[in-house]
Amino acid sequence: MKGTSIFVILLSVFFLFEGNITHAQRFSRGGGGGGRNFSRPSGGGGGKMNGGFNKAPNRTPSKSYQKPANKSYSKPNVKPANPSTPNRNTNIQRPNNGNIQRPTNGGNNVKNKVGNTNNVKVGNKTNINNVKRNNVTINRNVHVNVHHSNRYYNGYRGYRPYYYHPYRPYYWGPAWHPVGFVLTTMATTAILIELNNQKYYYDQGVYYVEKNNEYTVVEAPVNITITEMPDGFETVELNEKKYLYYGGVFYEEVKDGFKVVEAPDGAIVTNIPEGGQEQQIEEQTYVYVNNTYFLPISEGGKDVYQVVQMVPAE
Repeated sequence: MKGTSIFVILLSVFFLFEGNITHAQRFSRGGGGGGRNFSRPSGGGGGKMNGGFNKAPNRTPSKSYQKPANKSYSKPNVKPANPSTPNRNTNIQRPNNGNIQRPTNGGNNVKNKVGNTNNVKVGNKTNINNVKRNNVTINRNVHVNVHHSNRYYNGYRGYRPYYYHPYRPYYWGPAWHPVGFVLTTMATTAILIELNNQKYYYDQGVYYVEKNNEYTVVEAPVNITITEMPDGFETVELNEKKYLYYGGVFYEEVKDGFKVVEAPDGAIVTNIPEGGQEQQIEEQTYVYVNNTYFLPISEGGKDVYQVVQMVPAE
């Protein structure tokens, strides 16, 4: 009896243990409370709830993705390689002076103040800027007027002491031209003046004569009268008399305007125009321009010019 009891107890323990294992397996397969078995829904649709178990369809095995290895990028060299420095003496060529062509004198264009473009050409224009003393012309045809010693010029007897300085032509503006200059078209501002049956065109201190449809600058004719002086004229007083000076020409004020006169002997001016020639007379150098001899002197530390009267050599 005792052995039978022990067998019954062991058998109960066996069934109890077996039931727990079965219950655990069902629960692990998705079973829920109340002893019901749930099947996992298949990948294609809703699952069955009939207490049975349906095996899920085989899934497509996951692809094995590998992170691509980092490419080795080298930073581009943004700054270009330094080129070899060219040899400046060989690779850089300066233009040949022979290739630079200056316009000829006959092809210049000058624009007057009213905007008209005039074709001009230079005739016998003397350029003596920076002239050297050894290029000075020796003039033996005239002599200094020795009678000047009896004259007083503003308190000084005779001409001032000689003081040589280079001849520096003064620029009176784009409308002023030296003797010999030629225009093919006259400016609209010019005035026609007649003297001794000769017609002159006057414009801003310059006098022209027409010939063959060209207009040539000439020396200011003595006794011709203009109605007004050009801008920038200089006032010169000599022996209690007043003169007006512009562009190498002296004027006297008269009733009708301003009359051209011969350069007064001993007058001192600040500037003389372009077109002059340096001449050596009795070991002194003068500047000859507009039929007048000017002696370079110094007055108050400033370079000026004094009119010197000449007489023909015997």
